[in-house]
Amino acid sequence: MMRRGGRPAARFPADRYVTAAAQFAVYRQIGRCPSRVYVDEAMRPAASGSPARRLFDNVFWLTSTEIGDQIEERAGGLVLLTKDMACHPIQLSAPRAIDVATAFGHADAVLREDRKILDELLAEGAVVEASPQRSRVVLSRPPETLFAEDQPLVVTARPDNSEENEPLTSIELGTDAAPDGRLPRSC
Repeated sequence: MMRRGGRPAARFPADRYVTAAAQFAVYRQIGRCPSRVYVDEAMRPAASGSPARRLFDNVFWLTSTEIGDQIEERAGGLVLLTKDMACHPIQLSAPRAIDVATAFGHADAVLREDRKILDELLAEGAVVEASPQRSRVVLSRPPETLFAEDQPLVVTARPDNSEENEPLTSIELGTDAAPDGRLPRSC
């Protein structure tokens, strides 16, 4: 949303604001793909339905933070602000597909898990907490790349044509399944 004079509207301060004191793995959102969950006529999750009522899973690139990168904890999730002031939605927890039983609570469960991991990183000294403050970076829209239905949720190879501030495109990517446990400190 823009204000008069072409300036972006101010955002509320982050709930928590931390700076990376060490490298550690993060999942940076690069797009989305159709999930196995639909919404039925009664607005309940279902295993089948109309393509127009299909939900989407997010697709992530497994990467790592750099020392000095900042993470903002916001109501809708975590945001990574790089030293170059690029802004990207991220997850700390391993991505998993939406399922029918927990479809509408999926995002809340991910955020709870990410907060727990952020607390662990804070206790380990991998991040240092600072006072929540207003970022001067304009929050970019989530990546709009739409991947095929069979796209793995995690890719490990950075696309050749991606720039830090440019959206990633759906090109041939190296893929791996997300691990069940916690990731190593860096990639």
